Amino acid sequence: MAKVNPKLIDELKELGAFDISACYSCGVCTATCPLAQEGHEFPRKIIRYAILGLEDKLISSTEPWLCYYCGECTQSCPRGADPAGFMMAVRRYLTTHYDFTGFSRRFYRSKVVELISTILLFTVTVLSIYLVHGPIILTRVDLDSFLPPHIVELGDIVILVVLSALLLTNVYRMYRLTVMARNIPFTAYIKEFVRTVVPHFLTQIRMLKCNRNTLNWIMHILIVYGYATIFIFVVVFLDLFQTNVLYPIYSPIRLGGYIASAALLIGAGYAIYGRLRKDTVMRQYSHSTDWFFLTLLYLVVITGVLIDAFKYMGLPMETYIAYTVHLGLVTPLLVLEVPFAKWSHLAYRPFAIYFTRLNDLSKARTVQVTA
Repeated sequence: MAKVNPKLIDELKELGAFDISACYSCGVCTATCPLAQEGHEFPRKIIRYAILGLEDKLISSTEPWLCYYCGECTQSCPRGADPAGFMMAVRRYLTTHYDFTGFSRRFYRSKVVELISTILLFTVTVLSIYLVHGPIILTRVDLDSFLPPHIVELGDIVILVVLSALLLTNVYRMYRLTVMARNIPFTAYIKEFVRTVVPHFLTQIRMLKCNRNTLNWIMHILIVYGYATIFIFVVVFLDLFQTNVLYPIYSPIRLGGYIASAALLIGAGYAIYGRLRKDTVMRQYSHSTDWFFLTLLYLVVITGVLIDAFKYMGLPMETYIAYTVHLGLVTPLLVLEVPFAKWSHLAYRPFAIYFTRLNDLSKARTVQVTA
């Protein structure tokens, strides 16, 4: 018998599900959804799970991740409910169940936890830099002396290993909760991984199937690839990126940094502007963690730009302060967002498509065997 949680709908409301109690299960939302398909209907089915308190069924569903929040369902709802916002709330809810540490649950449910964890990580990072920094040279900008690259590289490696372990563990828990396939050959796992996870992670192409979602897709891609470029520069090519060398304007390193920063400023700026205007369905309601992510991302980009500006203006102390603040902001952005919140969705979405495909293959093989 399915486990019933009578407080499930209240938990989802706490995570941003508005007006879903108005739903009377007409199915218009599913009929109008450009991404719903036979065997994987949503949002109606997912809404019913929540209203009936069927927690286990909700947790084992991959369909919430197949939704890209275009808002078509909310616009077409005859009862004025908000299926799109509900699906977003369910994704937050599922994120808290994939996380084995339990921190994601606290992070999503408490603004105090958001604020304290951010301040704590920022403070620890800045204090660590204060304790390990080298000579503060004021006659010129000398970042290599102020904070030797090998120290930053060590911090990068530690954070990368820890975050990768957390995220991969959470993805594995997602697999255990959602995949019922047990009769698929190993080669099929590899083949479907290449066919689904890789292209969807790199392109987010399903988002373009949503009506009027092209601009949102472009802005989403700008944020993803802008940050990925900066991340690669800082982690892989730190010796080239953090250097005392003043690159000319046409240098690939300098141009790459400018282009990536511009992409982030445009993408994040568009998202913030939309949330302030509330001019589309997907911008009408914003959870506190949405604002947290965008604000922190914007501050990281701004301080990164200031580092470069102060460096080329020949302002040593300003450069060192901006660099310290920048790293202090980068730490909570990575540590809190990658395994526990918004950035983790970049992994959960393509893996949900992958796990859905595995379940479909398993069902097809079962039918063939019993036929």
